[in-house]
Amino acid sequence: MDTTTKEELWAAVEAFDAEAAEMAMAKLLWDVPLSGAVAGVVLPFLKEVGDRWEAGTLSVAHEHFVIDMLRRKLSTLSSMPPQQLLEKASAPSPVVLLACPAGERHDMVLLCVALMLRERGARVRFLGADTPIPAVLTAARAAHADAVVLAATRSTAFTAHTTTLRRLAQDHALYVAGRGADEQTVAEIGATALPDEPVRAVVFLVGALTEITGSW
Repeated sequence: MDTTTKEELWAAVEAFDAEAAEMAMAKLLWDVPLSGAVAGVVLPFLKEVGDRWEAGTLSVAHEHFVIDMLRRKLSTLSSMPPQQLLEKASAPSPVVLLACPAGERHDMVLLCVALMLRERGARVRFLGADTPIPAVLTAARAAHADAVVLAATRSTAFTAHTTTLRRLAQDHALYVAGRGADEQTVAEIGATALPDEPVRAVVFLVGALTEITGSW
């Protein structure tokens, strides 16, 4: 990430200057493919946002300002269908449903995973933050999802719904991520843990989905 432009971005964020922040972000993302933008710019920036918030140098208002800007920018980057889907519209590709359970309101990293999967040709169904587990089960069935990916910072977001999640895992490959996906919790709900690093998680999912579908 360009150091000078990064400094311009943070100066704009601290001043709540939306126009300057978006201009700096546009410079960082200029002529960069979606996967490169996510892995090289958005994810490192999100990590720094989290680090600054934990250190007390970034307010909740600043965090909300940044997240809103990034969400709009990512929506712009992903507004067109990926070339792989355009070229192989009739070819089978896996349906992947992604969500954060109820009470989990930070879904930006999961959105990045969803966009990288979409770029690779997966048919993504993104439900986002604060989604009740029963609603995830209903949506997975209605969408005929090949896989479901859930992310949470608390293990109780999963273990409070063990029975429902085990039922979900019987019909759809279930993957979990985040600090809440500890080894004991993963075993209890019958899921598979994803690598912590989002790009590695996408690579893992692509391999797993290829095996599941047998044709992707």
